[in-house]
Amino acid sequence: MFKIGEFSNLVRVSPRMLRHYEKCGLFFPAEIDKFTGYRQYSAGQIPLISKIVMLRDMGFSIDEIGEVLPHLEDSVYVDRILRSKIAEVKSSIAAEQDKLERLMNMSDTIRREKNIMIYEVELKALPSVKVLTLRSTIPQYRDEGILWEKLGRYMGENGIEAEANGYSTYFDEEYKESDPDVEIAIPVKELGESRGEFIYKEYSPIQLAATVRFSGPFDGGYDAASEKLASWMEGNGYAFDGCLRGHVITSPGEAADPEKWLTELQTPVKKIK
Repeated sequence: MFKIGEFSNLVRVSPRMLRHYEKCGLFFPAEIDKFTGYRQYSAGQIPLISKIVMLRDMGFSIDEIGEVLPHLEDSVYVDRILRSKIAEVKSSIAAEQDKLERLMNMSDTIRREKNIMIYEVELKALPSVKVLTLRSTIPQYRDEGILWEKLGRYMGENGIEAEANGYSTYFDEEYKESDPDVEIAIPVKELGESRGEFIYKEYSPIQLAATVRFSGPFDGGYDAASEKLASWMEGNGYAFDGCLRGHVITSPGEAADPEKWLTELQTPVKKIK
């Protein structure tokens, strides 16, 4: 039999963790001296603690280890559990990779934001416009390009010509971290026949809209323009009266340099004070 310190050295698990596993009901001393309370362990317990450590190092939680341990001899069960854990780890890796890319891009984003020019807010009426639209939920706002590629491909296959650059309308009442409801639209000369998710419609005129333009890349530009628009609305006593939308005036297709892109953020408003 071995004292807790001796056993700890043998299995390379700290006494603190041995006590923790005991408290959680995973691993108990072979004996506890009823007079001194000293814990003693046997060599026969080493395979069990080794399995606990192995599962811990593979990312299993205490509760999961407790569920898995009694079934380690069941190969079908173990295979199913391992496949599930593999999928979980892959998902975690993808999320961490996304964080890494965001961190690596942060300095570049800050640099580009310094080159974004925000114009003054303008209050004006917006005319009606005939458009071909595609509306869907997308994983995140930055994935809007998925919709543009799909709509562009449809227009190319059907010989549909754009009259001007497009609109992006955001229908959710609040910012969503995932699955935002977004509609993109391309102005067209005449309304055609809608097919499936590709819908022709006419955007109604907006009698009163607060608009602000920004030049520069979309990421960072929308945030800066939204901040300017919000400050103006609060300072001048206006509230939202419809959905926020972006209108591209100078697109990436017209200017390779992102600093030359021009976008207008538009929202219907009403006077409240």
